[in-house]
Amino acid sequence: MRYLPKWIKTQRISLIGFVAVACLFNMTAFQVPLLKYALSVSNLNELDGLIQIISLQVLQFCLLAMLLFLMSAISVFVAKLVAAALLICNAVGLYFMISYGMDIDRSMIANIFNTDIRETTGLLHISIVPYVLFLGLLPALLILLVRVRAPRRIWRLVCAVGSIAVLVLWIVSTSFTVLWYDKHASRMGSKILPWSYIVNTGRYFNRMAMENREQVLLPKARFIAENSSKKDVVILVIGEAARADRFSALGYARDTNVFTADQNLVAFPIGLSCATNTISSTACILTHEGRGASSRTIFEPLPSYLKRQGIATIFRTNNSGPPPMDVDLYQTTAEILAGCTAVDCPKQGYDAVLNWQLSDLIRQTESNRVFVTLHQTGSHGPAYYNKYPPEFEYFKPVCKTVQIAKCSDEELNNAYDNTIRYTDSLIADLITQLERMTDVNATLIYVSDHGQSLGEDGYYLHGAPIAFAPVEQREIPFLVWMSDGFQQSRGLSAATILRDETFPHDFPFHSVMGAFGLRSDIYKPQFDIFNIGKEHF
Repeated sequence: MRYLPKWIKTQRISLIGFVAVACLFNMTAFQVPLLKYALSVSNLNELDGLIQIISLQVLQFCLLAMLLFLMSAISVFVAKLVAAALLICNAVGLYFMISYGMDIDRSMIANIFNTDIRETTGLLHISIVPYVLFLGLLPALLILLVRVRAPRRIWRLVCAVGSIAVLVLWIVSTSFTVLWYDKHASRMGSKILPWSYIVNTGRYFNRMAMENREQVLLPKARFIAENSSKKDVVILVIGEAARADRFSALGYARDTNVFTADQNLVAFPIGLSCATNTISSTACILTHEGRGASSRTIFEPLPSYLKRQGIATIFRTNNSGPPPMDVDLYQTTAEILAGCTAVDCPKQGYDAVLNWQLSDLIRQTESNRVFVTLHQTGSHGPAYYNKYPPEFEYFKPVCKTVQIAKCSDEELNNAYDNTIRYTDSLIADLITQLERMTDVNATLIYVSDHGQSLGEDGYYLHGAPIAFAPVEQREIPFLVWMSDGFQQSRGLSAATILRDETFPHDFPFHSVMGAFGLRSDIYKPQFDIFNIGKEHF
């Protein structure tokens, strides 16, 4: 200690000064990857672009200040220890981000926790020393040695609350940047130190807990009749952010359902989703609990349940958010395209990939009962113009920016309506594929996970708390198609399955059971659209 500079031993810095210096150093030393990306997707020649970059600084400063003030409420030493540890971790993270061009997202955190010592040492180089020494260890040592003058604990908590209040006020006053953040959140979030590894470590362990939780198996089911000579095929299409009032099949003035208009698609009355986010809504759709399910439901989901009953299960996804499940075949769009060598392969990113050669896949299954789930990216915003191929840009002009609040109502509605029209073409394609399979009795169910706000009352996108979510985020379509063979074998028709009221997230589980003629203790006939007061086949 006697060799330390006199000013370190004698000077005392206020807690606010200490936190401010720590936050400023963090913003100065560890921002290169973040700023490099942010500047590439922002336009500093416009005021909005400048505010976007400033907002990143305000966000970093306030969040770290809040953390350090909260830690200081425990003790000043704890705050200093946390600040020092974060500097060292930041220095290591910055080295890997710059040296290897990596992002610290959840998958990278998973790699870190699943990498052995030999693999880790293979990534290290002597060039890491300057990072750790000058940006980590030395600043951390200085933080631990500096003397901090702190007010009473109540004032430390007040400072923490004040930091968040400043951030909230800034976000409200610059709300027009929210859509820009939404568009680039995943990329920027993986570059903000220290939050990239703090948040994604939490996400990693949360995901691990969800995947490893012991699911409660549902009771064994029985088939009420033997399978016919034809395959029974049920396809469940989970749409994304498709609001019911944009479907011409449900009364919309624009012709957004032109492709299915002549395909006997049954449109149920408009119903409400159980949530306004994908994870919670998908849990509702795939569990027997329906509206009573939470996003962390412990009951096995529909595909897993059906697999245990001997039904071949296929899950194809262009989205995220499904609960952990056990299926015969799980495919992302990238995995589907990996097997495509034809010249007419669908383009990556579009939902058409989910439909690609699905009928061939169904034919190849050995089981006489097949259940397929297709999880679309659908009409997810704000980049609606990217959700459909150029040839499906039917309504024009369209909004071609993620800053949709800047677009005219006409441009925004045109872009969104094009996504619905594209989804309709995909449903039509699925029906055509099933109709060509003369050896199957098939039914298709389409349901959206939630709706979408398009500027009504100042709301955009989705995710509003369910207690006051606007109807645009909750009113969703529920559509059903049945092959002639399916109708004849069950004694059904479009008129017999229609209901006066729709329960879009209660119907799928029990209706799929009904379509396969499955019964068990958890089966609810009131939510089986194929149950019309008598047992079929």
